[in-house]
Amino acid sequence: MEYAIPNESVLISRVIEGDKDAFREIYDHYRAHIFAYAYHLTKSKETAHEIVQQVFIRLWLKREQINPALHFGGYIKKATLNHVLNFIRKTAREQQLQEKVYQRMEAMRNTTEEELVMKELQQVYRAAIDKLPPQKKLIYCLSRHDELTHEEIAQKLNISKYTVNNHLVEALRLVRQYVHAHADMAGFLVALLLREWL
Repeated sequence: MEYAIPNESVLISRVIEGDKDAFREIYDHYRAHIFAYAYHLTKSKETAHEIVQQVFIRLWLKREQINPALHFGGYIKKATLNHVLNFIRKTAREQQLQEKVYQRMEAMRNTTEEELVMKELQQVYRAAIDKLPPQKKLIYCLSRHDELTHEEIAQKLNISKYTVNNHLVEALRLVRQYVHAHADMAGFLVALLLREWL
């Protein structure tokens, strides 16, 4: 960016003092060069235009800090590079944040779906138990929910272990049959959950 304006140091001194006309001359002279440099670095016209604006806004706001003895072309090129680097860092942080948010939302979505599936299957499972004949339902609940042995159930209900076993076998068949018929999802998932619950 070696395109100095005639009497540039005078213009810069006037800019430092707040001369808007001098600032306009600096802007008109350097904006195309800054745009070309920013575009070369970012490969984005929109971003390059934005960086041109940022460079000149900061230049005006911080004009009293400009050293008129420095080569202004090098100064403004470095300022442009700093804005590009800030833009790249900001973009990288935003992309990382967006990725984290997406991953969190995806995890929440998957968790919600799993919870809904489990809730539906549990409802179907409870309905299947409720459909059992009273004696089979009682024996099934004592076995699967209260975790009593066949012998303990037999003693509690004053029936034989053989009768308990027959009721459980039939109850399991009826529960599986009901769940398979009413659960609106893949059979392997139903089978998997049935192994867990039954």
